[in-house]
Amino acid sequence: FMMFCKSLEESYDWLYKDLLEQDQKKQSMAPVQCEEDVLQDKFARMNLQDSPRAKEILTEKELNKLADKLGSEWEKLAIELDFKKSDIYKFKEDNKHNVHGQIFDMLCKWKEKSGKNATVGKMIHSMQEVSIGEDVFKFLL
Repeated sequence: FMMFCKSLEESYDWLYKDLLEQDQKKQSMAPVQCEEDVLQDKFARMNLQDSPRAKEILTEKELNKLADKLGSEWEKLAIELDFKKSDIYKFKEDNKHNVHGQIFDMLCKWKEKSGKNATVGKMIHSMQEVSIGEDVFKFLL
C-alpha cells in the first residue's frame, strides 16, 4: 500500500496526502498488538503447561491472595469453574457484606470439589478463558 501511495506523490500530491492521513487514522484506531507480544503470549501459555508449577495444587493462602485480586469478574470465573447460578447466590448470601469472603468461599469450594485437579494450571487456564488479565494471576507463576 505504501509503495502505491508513494507512486502517487509526484503527480497526485493531494491524493497521496489524503490516503496517508486516512491510513494513519485507521491504524491509530485499531488496537495494535505487535507480533512479539502475540508470540510472547503464546509462549507464556505453552510455558505454563510445561511448568512444574502448573501441576501444583493451590493452597488456601494462594486462594486468599487470588480472592484479593479478583474483582467483579469472579462470577464469570465461577461459571467457568462449573458452579451454578444458585451456587453463586449462596456465596453471596453467606457473605452479604464481604466480597472477598464470597470469592474466597467460591475458590475454596472449587478446591474441595476438584481435589487433586485444583491445580495452578487449571485455575490459570480457567481465568484466561474468561479474559481475566495476567496481572491478577501472575503471582502464581
